[in-house]
Amino acid sequence: MKTNNNNRIDIYLTGGFLGSGKTTSIVNAVKQLLKAGKKLAVITNDQGDQQVDSDYFKSLAVPHAEVGNGCFCCNYDNLEKRIVELKEAGLPEIIFAESVGSCTDLVATIVKPFAVFHPEFRVVVSVFADAFFAHSIITGTHTFLQESVRYIYRKQLEEADLLVINKTDLISEDELKTVREHIQASCPGKIILCQDAYNENDINNWIQAQAHFIPGNRMSLELDYDIYGAGEAALGWFDQRLSIHTVMPVAIETAIRLMNLIHYRIRQAGFTIGHLKFLIRDEDWVRKFSYTESESKSDLIAGERPCKHLSLLINARVQTAPEMLQQIIGDAIHEIMMGSGCRIVEEKVNAFRPGYPRPKYRMGI
Repeated sequence: MKTNNNNRIDIYLTGGFLGSGKTTSIVNAVKQLLKAGKKLAVITNDQGDQQVDSDYFKSLAVPHAEVGNGCFCCNYDNLEKRIVELKEAGLPEIIFAESVGSCTDLVATIVKPFAVFHPEFRVVVSVFADAFFAHSIITGTHTFLQESVRYIYRKQLEEADLLVINKTDLISEDELKTVREHIQASCPGKIILCQDAYNENDINNWIQAQAHFIPGNRMSLELDYDIYGAGEAALGWFDQRLSIHTVMPVAIETAIRLMNLIHYRIRQAGFTIGHLKFLIRDEDWVRKFSYTESESKSDLIAGERPCKHLSLLINARVQTAPEMLQQIIGDAIHEIMMGSGCRIVEEKVNAFRPGYPRPKYRMGI
């Protein structure tokens, strides 16, 4: 891998739908690159301002910035400012910039403006697709999403430099073959990688593909912003900070019961989960738990740290009204308190639909 000169920064712009494994892949890529002595940073992005992923990267002591309250496209100035600040701090050769999962049109609104105003940025666009999710859509075995949301999903794939079929461990070889052939046919000419984000060789292949990609003339998407806006508005966003207090040192077990109950109630209601993320914190101890439509992942082990008090951050992105999502989560909190005798203090909460996308720049073909 070549070392950057003093001016150039590699911007690894990482997109793809909610729950496709972007954050996990970035975390594991960062670990490899840090071991190799690379200077890097991560910029996270979300429609809200309470980000599980931001707090998680902070806990890993990775140089980090965030762009909140809207996608990169609609917050171009903030993204540019964060990158310049990191550059002036002398930190990165490489910046992973993870776009919120409901966003598309990155080439026209980010890549091309950067090419004009910041030619020292070498931008590579990776777009992730959850293999199980993709197979379900292709075969019609599940009707997960409204058509306007699937429109966003398809457009995300169209503008990738590198198209990463992730979570290949969740499907069979024949199913993966179906997914790959379908994507090759619908997105001809794309570089396609198939990976398990927990496989070191697969993550190294993704790192190397980004390092050696030669940007060419990218085509801006043909995009209907009314459909795009309707797709984003079909998803309910819910963010909340809680604190859990128990008489016995079982706060972690209580948090696990709450997380599982929230997940169960959402599924019981028949709502499609984009992602459902939790971050548990107790002083200097942090663990992350996440659910998607296809899997659940956790680095949390019940009983590993007896404690009576902890904080819990919830990020839920679900295809339903935000008010309904807030009610489901509120009812689950009440049920856990009544059943266990614990005290749960509800702190900052935000339930909303993303607004209509209005990028600062949109550079055409």
